[in-house]
Amino acid sequence: MVKLVPAFQQAMDASVTKLKLVLFLTCLAAGLVLADEQRVIYDFEYGIFSRGMEEFKEGDRAVTSEGPLEPVTMIPARLGTKFGVRYWLSRGGFVGKPTLHLIYHVPTMVNPSTGEYIDKIEILQKESTLDYTHTMAFEFVEQYELVPGEYRFYVFFENQKLLEQVFQVVLQ
Repeated sequence: MVKLVPAFQQAMDASVTKLKLVLFLTCLAAGLVLADEQRVIYDFEYGIFSRGMEEFKEGDRAVTSEGPLEPVTMIPARLGTKFGVRYWLSRGGFVGKPTLHLIYHVPTMVNPSTGEYIDKIEILQKESTLDYTHTMAFEFVEQYELVPGEYRFYVFFENQKLLEQVFQVVLQ
């Protein structure tokens, strides 16, 4: 029985050493995953996009997503106003599955021609370039869209929230 104790102790020491190595490698891998997550969106800006025309009529879509954004979160509810986020992605975090899930949570709107209630808009966006500028925007085109309240924009990759931006739309 005395001879088994040293053998048992050596086996335990070897197991603990292996366990420490596994734990170290697990922590290292977790750190690399977090590093990738932090680099997926490496910059973004938000606000109101430049106006193209001053007098908008219902149905007009003349505002561009190019150019500077005025960095505000209080948005006037008027036809022709386009607001949102522009963000830059690094493909290093996508690992071959480049689909983004864009979600807009908006105050309830009612489309008068269909009677449809709209409070959420979802878009699946596939990517095709390594580093790319993306825009997620909402533009007031129809009169029924001029609803004051909180507008939340989300960008998800798989189950990970990459971006959230909140805007407050106010009547003028």
